[in-house]
Amino acid sequence: MGEAERIDVDPGRAALIIQDLQNDVMADGGAFADSGAPQHAKEQNVVENVKQLAEACRAAGIPVIHVHYIVEEGAPGLKLNAPLFQGVKEANALVRGTWGAAPVDGLEPQEGDFVVEKMRMNGWQGTNLELLLAGLGRDTVVVTGAWTNMSVEHTARTGADKGFFVIVPEDGCSTMSAEWHNASINFALQNVSTVTTCAAVLEAIGAAAPA
Repeated sequence: MGEAERIDVDPGRAALIIQDLQNDVMADGGAFADSGAPQHAKEQNVVENVKQLAEACRAAGIPVIHVHYIVEEGAPGLKLNAPLFQGVKEANALVRGTWGAAPVDGLEPQEGDFVVEKMRMNGWQGTNLELLLAGLGRDTVVVTGAWTNMSVEHTARTGADKGFFVIVPEDGCSTMSAEWHNASINFALQNVSTVTTCAAVLEAIGAAAPA
């Protein structure tokens, strides 16, 4: 993707969502490491990009909301109706209290951040995300995380349907490969969100991008 056009973000109306950037999802040694996710995360520089974006958002008074995929040991109550959910249970992944379920180094929730837990791909499904945003008076969401073509795309699509303005900085997202990522970024996300870069979001909220 080339250099993003300038975008407008009202810090008083925006919230940052950091979704599924957990060890099992996209870190070396995680449950799904053989998917290619750790390598693509490095290619995207996703952890550092999102970390800087989160720090800038906090400084600008923009709420930071961490959406984490969490199941109990054995994944009780997780309906295994799709390969993704079957994979979570079979890999014993994202179990509460484990290293795999923890956020990757550098993206731990900070004081004043919010944490939302989910059991499906979509950050809105069965969670208090919408109520939280209503209480915070926010109608614009900047969606970052992993995997681009799954949870990020699901959350962006549903957010648009719910009436939220959705911004997706593509270098704040990663998945299993550039091919999967680009398919989502270049097609599916174009009609439901403003696809941009972390640098463009930083500029829009009055923060400097790294040199």
